[in-house]
Amino acid sequence: GMLLRRSLIRAPAHVSFPVRHRRGHSWLAAAAVAGAALASASQCDSELDDSEEATALAALVQSLRRLADWASLEPAWRQFRHARGGGDACALAYLRTGGNDPEAAAVRIADTLSFRQANGLVADDAELWRAVEEHPARDRWPFAYLPGSEVPDGSPVCYARLSQLQVAATLAAFDEEELMHFVALWFEGAQRLLGDSSRRRGDPVRGTYDVYDCADLSAWSFLSEVRAHRPAIKRIFAIGSEHFPDLLYKCYVLNAPTVAALVWRCVAPFMSEQAQAKVCISRGVPPELAEALGGEAAVRRMVALVSEEGEGV
Repeated sequence: GMLLRRSLIRAPAHVSFPVRHRRGHSWLAAAAVAGAALASASQCDSELDDSEEATALAALVQSLRRLADWASLEPAWRQFRHARGGGDACALAYLRTGGNDPEAAAVRIADTLSFRQANGLVADDAELWRAVEEHPARDRWPFAYLPGSEVPDGSPVCYARLSQLQVAATLAAFDEEELMHFVALWFEGAQRLLGDSSRRRGDPVRGTYDVYDCADLSAWSFLSEVRAHRPAIKRIFAIGSEHFPDLLYKCYVLNAPTVAALVWRCVAPFMSEQAQAKVCISRGVPPELAEALGGEAAVRRMVALVSEEGEGV
């Protein structure tokens, strides 16, 4: 198991890792790209009071109805809302991550509905999870989910063992469109788990816990691979912010190497204070994560979701 009480980093001013300047500055680009997933997943949320929220939602409904092809899109919108947990959670996600602009949110929703249809994201739960597990890229994807039913606050957990993620080999084995399809299926899995948990609890769950474990990671090799393939990585993971907005509640980077502090320094200035508050970078496992999951035994159960060979269980 992993030790549970180490120092952690919350904001650029608190970075305490020693910094070594070597190999020029090219690795900074790699660090920024490696942190892009955090920046895109932790989008700037715009908070509204109850009256403003009701007004924005009503305006969004009207904007959707004005779309030329809304009659054909409306059944897909109902399915999408259900996948997210029902109620207004889905609509609010698009408003919050789009500056509370109803017309812009409507256009984004229409684009997402077309994307969902094209990528088979309207399948029922059994078909979706079968598509995930049978996809050829699944064997190269050292990620696994812990459903919200096993977490005290109902938030699903996505755990990743980064030392087993072979970036270059995976990109070489599949074309970009195929990988994008798999990532879409994976994100949809998170959305379904979030929706299931929200319906079970009778109240919207705040989002997912995304946990990136850097134990045994060769950080410089990893960043070198990311840097070499950064345009493709950016295109593939952009679908998260485009079509799965506001899924993330909290992101934890565990057993972080020295370079993690530098990744954070590159990424944090482009994130809002609200988004920064979602990210926790730690040399070990922060006590707050152990508490959120229900104790140290729960942390060990999470880590066991992915074997040391990178296979999800």
